[in-house]
Amino acid sequence: MKVINQGLKAKILLGEIVSNKKYSENLYKLEIFSPYICRNSIAGQFINIRCSESLNTDPLLRRPFSLYEIDKRFNVFSILLMVKGKGTYFLSKKKKGDLIDFIGPLGNGFLINEQKEEVVLLGGGIGIAPLFMICKELIANTNDIKIDFIAGFKNDEFFYWQNDLNKILKNFKIFTEDGSFGIKGLPIDYVKDNINLFLNKTIICCGPKEMLKEIQKIFKNKNSDIYVIMEERVACGIG
Repeated sequence: MKVINQGLKAKILLGEIVSNKKYSENLYKLEIFSPYICRNSIAGQFINIRCSESLNTDPLLRRPFSLYEIDKRFNVFSILLMVKGKGTYFLSKKKKGDLIDFIGPLGNGFLINEQKEEVVLLGGGIGIAPLFMICKELIANTNDIKIDFIAGFKNDEFFYWQNDLNKILKNFKIFTEDGSFGIKGLPIDYVKDNINLFLNKTIICCGPKEMLKEIQKIFKNKNSDIYVIMEERVACGIG
């Protein structure tokens, strides 16, 4: 697995909404038609979407969203969005046939090549979005690889999302803070209590800063390769 920067391929684009699937009250999956993104993006990258009708209306700044899936057969990619404010609320109301303005692909991505190692994908909240695409790429491009997907959520907002994961992977663990589904607790506590299960593996993480700080503490001076995908608002898309 190699981290590479495809940022120079970024363009301002218009994409047509193919579908807007509602998973829960605040969680949506947007499918967008864009041959350019499908041809030029890799797992781990993101797009920056304008979340208003014009350049002069609120909110002015674009919002970043990780690539969730890419279907090159139909030139359609998707993002997961959690409604948290004006921008995400605006996108949640988009319908089939609507156009959205975005820039992409942006950020570093993972070039998935043939490997025979064990990979752990550790996500918190909406941080599971880029990990899902990485998981699909690993399955499609590697042989004899063992993948553990561990996800943690506050409540049952992601209950129906797990159906997506179940379609591609059988070995996963889901934790919720309130115990509404999966295992009650935090995935980071599971990692701490079972640290030997994670040594000498490749670990890819995406989630809240607190989770990433804990990962840093747990694996300091440990023999594991850790990759981190940051969740940050970057209006310019380049940090």
